[in-house]
Amino acid sequence: GHSNGAFMSYRMACDHADQIAAIVSLAGATFADDGKCTPSEPVAVAQIHGDMDETISYTGGSLVGNAFPSALQTVQLWAAHDGCDPDPVAGPAKDLEAMIAGSETSVSIYGSNCKPGGHVELWTVAGGKHVPALSNDFKTQVIDFLDAHPKP
Repeated sequence: GHSNGAFMSYRMACDHADQIAAIVSLAGATFADDGKCTPSEPVAVAQIHGDMDETISYTGGSLVGNAFPSALQTVQLWAAHDGCDPDPVAGPAKDLEAMIAGSETSVSIYGSNCKPGGHVELWTVAGGKHVPALSNDFKTQVIDFLDAHPKP
């Protein structure tokens, strides 16, 4: 999901983890109050967020009185839900934003010692805004992430 749809993706993962294998959030976040999220089992998560997002700040904040955590806090919370080690490893850079030259997206992977079905990644788009100009490979990379994380 993108933006509000990304928030909804996290809500579905929190409330229906038994039915959700993986989500991809573009410019969204999980609950600021982690007590509102009690997934019954792991859900793989890819959080994609531009560090220059002017609507849903990469560093967290609030929108119309509703607080949301940063992109980093979001993936750290989900890594904990999924039982993953708290220290990520760097993955290969990606080219997700068509208007920014090169592979502008860094990848942090929380994939060690996760419970079955658990895996979390943060894809940070350096210079990315709230509504990115998606690269030709964006859809393929998202689908590849989802395909790689079926229900165990």
